[in-house]
Amino acid sequence: MTELPSAADRVSDPLPLPPAQGLMTLERIERLFLSQQQWEAGEFGALCVQSTEQSELLKLFTKRQFALQFFLGFLRTGTAPRASQPMVPSCENLHTTQPSAWSVDSLMAMSSNSFSSCLELIGQDPFLTSYELGLLLSKVKKIYGPASAFSPSVIAQLGRMASQLTDGELAVLRLSHLSIAALGSFSSWNSRQLSVLFLSVLNSTRQTPSQLDSSTMVALGYIVCGIKTTDMRNLNAVEFSKAVLWLGRLRLICSEEQLLVLVELLSHSLAFGPISSWGTEIFIEIGALAAGLPDMAMSALVKDQIEGITPLAISLIPADKFAVVFHQAQIRMFSYEQAVAVTEAQRVALTPVQQTALSMVLTPWENKPVDFRGRSSGFALRPGPFSLLMELLMLMLLFFHSSF
Repeated sequence: MTELPSAADRVSDPLPLPPAQGLMTLERIERLFLSQQQWEAGEFGALCVQSTEQSELLKLFTKRQFALQFFLGFLRTGTAPRASQPMVPSCENLHTTQPSAWSVDSLMAMSSNSFSSCLELIGQDPFLTSYELGLLLSKVKKIYGPASAFSPSVIAQLGRMASQLTDGELAVLRLSHLSIAALGSFSSWNSRQLSVLFLSVLNSTRQTPSQLDSSTMVALGYIVCGIKTTDMRNLNAVEFSKAVLWLGRLRLICSEEQLLVLVELLSHSLAFGPISSWGTEIFIEIGALAAGLPDMAMSALVKDQIEGITPLAISLIPADKFAVVFHQAQIRMFSYEQAVAVTEAQRVALTPVQQTALSMVLTPWENKPVDFRGRSSGFALRPGPFSLLMELLMLMLLFFHSSF
């Protein structure tokens, strides 16, 4: 097993503990955040981030947020605040730290120019809450006017803030190809919003579903799941087959019926042809959409077809369907990556024979079922520099607090 270096192994020149009188400088805090960002962008750091559960990433972010806000005086309980007004960050400060690491009051207090310069960065922040996004959207409206007056450029920079627009506001957006791609790039929409957005796309492009080309379908991204099944059947099968290489990479929230219709498009004679003729390459290309294969077609898959099903597609198959369509012999054909992608709900729905087949893929060296409470990703991960960073920050907190 590949073992990643520990924090102590990686950090050759750790930051010295700053003296008490300089403990509260923003520059020192930014250096710590910048060091963490550089590590996360590296080979091993990126691997650690990718293999970390979202809940753990949220915990790590919360520690970073606390450290920044404590040092800036936002959370200094028991001591007098430094000023009645929150410290206002510059756009450069947000790039070095992270927008959500600051209080929403600080972000709201930014000048219009600074806020506009960092609009896209703020919109892309994954840790801002719905409440905070709503407040920040109100600031956008103060700067640019109502949603109907937003330019396509502004819409393209809204990011997650756009999810706080009302259905009526979404319906009147003036969309360009760039802004469609921006809105279709994130998955926090609900089904109603997706439907409204797709109608906005049709209104802005002045096209019918049958006229949409592959580039527009690629730009739609997650908005594809806002297309009614009746309209999906009118999509150009050839153009859709050209777009599926991108769409298949997304964890789409389409209904079973929608996925089934999309697979029907792909099996059109002018697209990929009948499912029985698909090889490994086609299954790899369609990605997540393989989850929409009809039950009969999925239960008839042979080894070279199963080899092409992506782990993402495996995880998107409804649990009851998964248990019905895959018999134990097919499950034995899974790769390790496919077997790891099986969700807990899918596993529980399997018969004991099917579960045994799955465990034989996950632990072929053992003559007993696998313990599903924990699965190895193939790496023995040790705490990275972020753990060291947090320990350092906590030491700084204790050191500073003890000086009062």
